[in-house]
Amino acid sequence: MKPFLCLFLFSTALLQAHDHVDVGLDPGKPSRLFLLGPWYQEQESLYVPRGEPFSYYLPTFPGGWFASELTFTTEIEADPRIEIIAVNGPAGGSFSFWEVGALVPTWSRTTGWTLGQGNAASFPVIYFGDNHQHGRAFTMDRPGTYAVTFRAVDPDGALEPSQEKVITFQALPPPKLSIHIENGQAVISFRSRLNLLYDLQISTDLTSGTWSSLVPEFIDGDGDLKEITLPLSHPRAFFRLVEFK
Repeated sequence: MKPFLCLFLFSTALLQAHDHVDVGLDPGKPSRLFLLGPWYQEQESLYVPRGEPFSYYLPTFPGGWFASELTFTTEIEADPRIEIIAVNGPAGGSFSFWEVGALVPTWSRTTGWTLGQGNAASFPVIYFGDNHQHGRAFTMDRPGTYAVTFRAVDPDGALEPSQEKVITFQALPPPKLSIHIENGQAVISFRSRLNLLYDLQISTDLTSGTWSSLVPEFIDGDGDLKEITLPLSHPRAFFRLVEFK
């Protein structure tokens, strides 16, 4: 019987690295809050399929979105909050915040939304110390570039709001897999991305939900075309590419 091969799913998952934004006092005006960070002003957001792991800090994240983990912390005695001022991005897209352990977004705002439209979107800052907590996420539902404007505010009004900070989230669509038969073997190829890792997986029965790695080690992304040659040892096979950061 002729083997049936299918590039079933192009997936990305397991964002282990995360970035921080610190909320402090403005060195030029100590009566005003100040946002320092993140280290990378453009946050890469990879697509996480439903049921795939995302981060050690978010074991319950259900997937289905482009996701980034960005932690806002403070060491000052005030109890600041972060407000979202504006969300810009691809038409029809939405930007969401997930609280620790959430199974659904805490809130979502469509692209083009601004604070002037009402329905303020905010979240508390985590105190940096024994309770330094990870597990929050920001997600996008469409690929593209999202420019989100943040500011820190003091609910008690003792400190002035911080200056606005724009952070860019780049929701990256996963690489596309291609397949052809050559010399009686399957050749699967994809264009890798620099500094990312890849795991090519196979499933022979989609109803089981079981996927197995085809190569013993992760494939290093360097921007070049990657090709993996496999024997046609299954009457039916489905392949997917898992992308790691």
